[in-house]
Amino acid sequence: MLLDPLVIVRTVHFAACTVAMGTLVLALLMQRARRDVTGGPALTQGFRGLALAALAVAGVSGAVWLLLIARNILDVPFAAVFDDGGLAAVALDTRFGRIACLRLGLALVASALLLWKGPGWAALGAATALIGSIAWTGHAGAGTGLAGLIHIVSDVVHLVAAGAWLGALPALAWLLLWGRAAPAQAILAAGVTRHFGTVALIAVAGLLASGIVNTAILVGWPAAPLATTYGRALALKIALFAAMLALAAINRFRLTPALPAPGAARGLAGTAPGESALGLGILVIVGLLGTQPPAAHVHTSSAAVNREAAFVHIHTSQVMADFTMDPGRAGTTTATIQLWHEDYRPYAADQVRLTLEPKARAIPPVTYDAVADAEGTWVVPNLRIQFAGEWSVRIAIERAGSSVVLDAMVVLAQCSNDCW
Repeated sequence: MLLDPLVIVRTVHFAACTVAMGTLVLALLMQRARRDVTGGPALTQGFRGLALAALAVAGVSGAVWLLLIARNILDVPFAAVFDDGGLAAVALDTRFGRIACLRLGLALVASALLLWKGPGWAALGAATALIGSIAWTGHAGAGTGLAGLIHIVSDVVHLVAAGAWLGALPALAWLLLWGRAAPAQAILAAGVTRHFGTVALIAVAGLLASGIVNTAILVGWPAAPLATTYGRALALKIALFAAMLALAAINRFRLTPALPAPGAARGLAGTAPGESALGLGILVIVGLLGTQPPAAHVHTSSAAVNREAAFVHIHTSQVMADFTMDPGRAGTTTATIQLWHEDYRPYAADQVRLTLEPKARAIPPVTYDAVADAEGTWVVPNLRIQFAGEWSVRIAIERAGSSVVLDAMVVLAQCSNDCW
């Protein structure tokens, strides 16, 4: 699962955005300290270079992320994404595409401000907007109403706090190593580190508070919290975060007060990479979590009561769907599709089309127009299913001029003698 290209690209993108923001936070702290120390301005320029490199990686990885999503939506090989305006349609006509384009613009703005004026509040503001806007690409971005607002605000706080603390750790390790070159540099590094300790405490408080809110919304109180991939990954993320907190506590309350003593500086320079490694592990898990349905969204359908029905729940950031074929076997059957927003409000579609294709048979797919019944469920009656086995299900949903395509697989049993 961790080798999924989407997980890898998301991890790289999150890490780059985090480092870009955190480096600029430390650069500002550095600028507020004394500038008459030998090498101080040069170190600030080094921070600018690190932030620019991180923003470049963020831009490239964000573009690749959009390409992967476009490939999934268009269901074509990667090389064919650019054909017939497919990529442009995804970039301009889908919510994710528009957000991705906006975020690429933010990366360019932050880079331009760095090149023009160097590290400053303007560049930090653009980098903060870049990392905070990640919230609209995930589960939080699909919420509506008061709960959706709380979730999106909490997710933005979570991301920005991670950028301020976790993203600054590589630059902090560099600062501490630089500070060992001369006594005056050690004093400056100690002062910046103490200021960063205050920023880190505020960031940790934000991470804890927003993490509790996000967990309550996304996980809820499932009967078996570790029964899903999402639940297990979240538990591992919490464990890594606890280990980071332990290291941070040692740094803040034992080593930082002892600065600029050489032993304390060496200790901090040694623990910063450890914190960074734990943080990278957390970012890998975050990359995975965005591709998994949260534990609170793992459903048991009423179709499960009917042992003859085939059922699949499809969860995306735009719409959730329950697809049922009853009976779930080859022959004559009926397909039903129920649509919701992520807060379980009914999703009012203008048109729903169902496409079925057998996985192991070389026959073309067949598309049906579903009809909404009085309760808002979309129905395709009297389907003639020729073969048992795995079938690809594609649900195309039209609403207010925009479209969403959901994909899944169902397994149909063998037809009995009288099922035709």
